[in-house]
Amino acid sequence: MSALVVGAGGTIGLACVEALKGRFESVVAADIVIPKISGVSCMEVDVTNLDSVQSLVSTIEQKGPIEAFVYAAGVNFTGPIDATDWEQYDKLMRVNLQGAFYFGAAIESAMRKTRRSFASVFISSTAGLKGEAGGSVYVATKFGLRGFVESFASELAPLGGRANTVCPGNVDSPMLSQLAKKVAERQGKEHSQVLAEFAASSAFNRLISPAEVAEVCAWLVSDSSSGVSGQTVVVDGPTP
Repeated sequence: MSALVVGAGGTIGLACVEALKGRFESVVAADIVIPKISGVSCMEVDVTNLDSVQSLVSTIEQKGPIEAFVYAAGVNFTGPIDATDWEQYDKLMRVNLQGAFYFGAAIESAMRKTRRSFASVFISSTAGLKGEAGGSVYVATKFGLRGFVESFASELAPLGGRANTVCPGNVDSPMLSQLAKKVAERQGKEHSQVLAEFAASSAFNRLISPAEVAEVCAWLVSDSSSGVSGQTVVVDGPTP
């Protein structure tokens, strides 16, 4: 049994790799820059390049079918719609959403050739559940990802495959810290104040850990969740 984690150089992606170690015969960790993670195969992939995606999937499939997949690639920026940086807009659309389509197409094609049990998880966000001022582009990609996964799951079902979306809340990560810095600059607040506001958005009154997200992903690609597909699982605390 082999598993592929894309976006493995990021905080959640790395946590997913660690969570899948020992649960699969082999784990492949891939990102735009080859990750350095012990105990797994590390490879390069550009999720915005269809040839790169197809090449990675083909290379792995030559050694054996991919049976578990986590799409954790993602980028973010913030700001009002009328101040949108359109180059950043294009990047978000390509990485957060188009890359998921590329992998979905490559994996579905491989499954039509070689049947196997297959489960996948795509990392969205609680921003994919409700719009928020200043986050329109990121929100749009995460809403779109959920729609893609629901459709992908329906196509995979006759082939023996599953797909689900995981929506983490505010995860303790460098990406969130950078986002807090930009929000603080825009709103005239301290960085620490914004981070505290992020933590207080959940009744937990803390940030979600990457490992908490990864454990849910590991469950969703395991046989223990065999009856779950086309669903959205939120990893966050209740509303305060």
